[in-house]
Amino acid sequence: MDDLDRKIVAILQEDGRTPLSKIGEEVGVSHVSVRRRLKNLCKSLVKVSAGLNAEELGFYLAIVNAEVETPGRLRELIDIFSKCPRIVFLTATTGAYNIMTIMIAENADTLNAILEACSIRAQKGIRRSEAIVGEAPIVPRYLPIRIIPNKELEIAPCRINCEKCFRYENEKCLGCPATKYYRGPL
Repeated sequence: MDDLDRKIVAILQEDGRTPLSKIGEEVGVSHVSVRRRLKNLCKSLVKVSAGLNAEELGFYLAIVNAEVETPGRLRELIDIFSKCPRIVFLTATTGAYNIMTIMIAENADTLNAILEACSIRAQKGIRRSEAIVGEAPIVPRYLPIRIIPNKELEIAPCRINCEKCFRYENEKCLGCPATKYYRGPL
């Protein structure tokens, strides 16, 4: 990535809908050149996507760190939670914990429910965990919150059946956004 590529990416980070012709004007090249460069950047380095404003949605956030017992179980949990629509960040880590997630929830009750039953910390093979709860982030303002248009799953990616969950039954959880039981805004 050269200086011109960095300028193009910086403009798109401010507004991903900026027309290529306007980007070209700002950086001093044609829109065709911008398109070619952006196409090359998108092969491996850049993804242009829509983020949602968690603060406007009134969402809460939880950072969950956990120590998973075995490398095999760690890989299984990464596979399971990479499909969770509530996860906005997931990584293997070193130090006291070996996995970290950042999860979102629509309200405090749902956040408490997912921390108790659906998050990494509630899974088999976890030695210990820590959850840090916060409000919507200040930076970045827009998060890669996944919208699942076809809510047809019976069982959530974390293998919980919302319909049979007492938190869901008692309206203390909106359910998983990937399932047909989901009652929230996503």
